[in-house]
Amino acid sequence: MWTEFAVNISSVAVIIYVFLALIEVSLDLAHKEGHYKLKDSLCSMTMGGFYLGTKLLMKSLTLVVLLFAGQYSVFDFSAQWWLFPVAYIVADFCFYWLHRFIHEVRIGWAAHINHHSSQEYNLAGTALRQSFAEPIMEPFFYAPMVLIGFDPLMTLAAIEVNLIYMYWLHTRKIGKLHSVFEFWFSTPSHHRVHHACNVQYLDKNYGGTLIIFDRMFGSFEEEDECVVFGIPEQINTFNPIVVSFHGWIALARDIIKTPGLLNKTKLLFMPPGWAPDGRGLTTKEKQSAYYGNEKQLMSL
Repeated sequence: MWTEFAVNISSVAVIIYVFLALIEVSLDLAHKEGHYKLKDSLCSMTMGGFYLGTKLLMKSLTLVVLLFAGQYSVFDFSAQWWLFPVAYIVADFCFYWLHRFIHEVRIGWAAHINHHSSQEYNLAGTALRQSFAEPIMEPFFYAPMVLIGFDPLMTLAAIEVNLIYMYWLHTRKIGKLHSVFEFWFSTPSHHRVHHACNVQYLDKNYGGTLIIFDRMFGSFEEEDECVVFGIPEQINTFNPIVVSFHGWIALARDIIKTPGLLNKTKLLFMPPGWAPDGRGLTTKEKQSAYYGNEKQLMSL
């Protein structure tokens, strides 16, 4: 039941993605706003193709891990449809910590930086600029759900629906919504903050469907100052290979340059921008260095 549901909802999602993207492109052209750049969009769509090419394999890995974890569940919750809303909220909670991890731990950021690298912000570009490596990390954040007692296939379905929800957040066309909705749920306004390279917006608003977890755990930021999209050290290329791998290349260079096996290992798991001299990330200015500028990284 839940496998079929996940497949069907993903198929419907593709139609919705294309429909919404076409509307946004049409509005952008009609109003001559210039928020779509051909090279940027082609780069993002190519990277989206990379992602889709590995998604089936990666989702299979996620399912294998979840099924394995299911053998050791503490409880055995029902897999009936009425439990899905609860599973969905729990999955969104797990996503919050996965998303925070791939921003605040260097090896995670190496995988995720390409999603933030576009200086545009739109449905046909930014939303498709996905990482082929992130799904490798995904199972380990959702496995606790199954260990608690949620059905593995229901968990996988909740993960997929949560990802689908996040697609519409990648737009400039929608302003702030009703205050109640803005308080509880992730909105385009919240997610624009997340994609900003303004110093006060860095590492904020990790929520997938719900923004309440950001409010609870101190990572929420309201959209007020005009948003500048991208990463503080823009890579200024539309080559999808470079965009896909530049985070990994920067990490590899830093590992090679850093003395000592312990320090090399710590580079993987410390926050982006950490350096072995102990100064690490102590100011907002140093935070801005950890978005892919390996020259600054080694000088902190």
